[in-house]
Amino acid sequence: MSQIRPFMHGNRRGRGRGPADEGQQPTLVETIWPRYLEGGYFDEHGYLRPEYVSRERVEPLVEAMAKADPPLTMSQMRRFFQHCRRVEMLLRQDKVAWEEVRPRILFLDAAAQYAVTRRQGDKSDNKIPPLFFDFIRRNVAAVNNRADFLDGFVPHFEALVGFGATYIKRNR
Repeated sequence: MSQIRPFMHGNRRGRGRGPADEGQQPTLVETIWPRYLEGGYFDEHGYLRPEYVSRERVEPLVEAMAKADPPLTMSQMRRFFQHCRRVEMLLRQDKVAWEEVRPRILFLDAAAQYAVTRRQGDKSDNKIPPLFFDFIRRNVAAVNNRADFLDGFVPHFEALVGFGATYIKRNR
């Protein structure tokens, strides 16, 4: 996996760095889930690691996204998830090569970057929280092949959507 530099948004430098920052919002997945994606999606036998779909690990992450500023909305999350579903559909067609579909996965990172840093005039108009941006970019960086996407990232993202229904409001 490529090196991922910490994301700091605007004047929020240092936010979410640990217990000393009580009350401040995390902007990095690592603050909620230490060693996130370390070792990839799969265990030594090639099976999806249970933590990527377990309530104990995914629920605190999505809860923090729902409480972020700006809070993640269901429509924002579903927009990114539906993009993944369209890519999944293409990959499940035997005649489509990984190399043909990979740019569509990489595009998620660009779309998330735009949504988290969007500005109107002099005022920031973030559409997604920095924590969700970090989730997207880390997962895009972790996807190196068809199996990583179909059997790793998609089920993990699906778990986030599922647990998100409890915390994320449909309309804000």
